[in-house]
Amino acid sequence: MKIKRFTTIIFLAILLIIILIIFSINVYKTKKNVNTINIQSKEKVEEYIFNINEYEAKLEVKVSSNKNENIYELNQKVNKQKSYQEILNNENNNLVIEHENGNVIIKNNSLKLEKVYENYGYIIENTLYLNTFIEEYKVSKEKEITEDDNYYIVKVKLNDYKNKYIRYKNLYIRKNDSKLEKMEIEDINKNRTIYILYKEIVIK
Repeated sequence: MKIKRFTTIIFLAILLIIILIIFSINVYKTKKNVNTINIQSKEKVEEYIFNINEYEAKLEVKVSSNKNENIYELNQKVNKQKSYQEILNNENNNLVIEHENGNVIIKNNSLKLEKVYENYGYIIENTLYLNTFIEEYKVSKEKEITEDDNYYIVKVKLNDYKNKYIRYKNLYIRKNDSKLEKMEIEDINKNRTIYILYKEIVIK
C-alpha cells in the first residue's frame, strides 16, 4: 500500500514538472523581446512600441529656443512604479528627478529650486520619457506611422497639450536593426524645440 502511494506521489510530481516545463516554454515563445525583434513593415511598428513597458536609456537632449540652445546628458530608468531621470552635470552634482504617482521629486541637487525650474523646465516634465510618448500615441486622434529609406517614423499631434512649444512628436526607428534612434519634439509651428538622441537603450 505504501509503495503504491509512493509511486502515485512520484507520478504526480513528474506530471507537475512536465506541465511547468511546457508552460514555461509557451511563455518564453509568446513573450516578445523588443531588444531583438525585427520589424518587417510599418504595420508591425505599433505592435513593437506597445510592448515597451520598462526601459533604461542614456540620452543626449538638445533644447532649442529663440535665445539659445542647451545640450544635456541624461540617464533614464522607467518601470511600473516610477520614472527616473538623472541629468549628468558633473560627477559631484548630478540632478536626479523622479516621477511617481503624479509627484515630482528632485534629489541630489545644490541649486535653488527656482533655478532648477528655470534651467531644466522641459526635463522636469515627463514629456521626454518614451513611455509618455507611447501613452500619447495611444490616445491621440491625430497620429500616423510613415517610413522613408532609413526609418519608420511614428508621428503624434498633441492637440490638448497646454504648452505651445510641445505640439508634435516624431519617434524614429531604424529599419536596418529595428532600434530606436531619436525623437523630435516640435512647437505649434513645427519648429523643432527638443531633440532626443538615444545613445543607449535597453528595453525590458
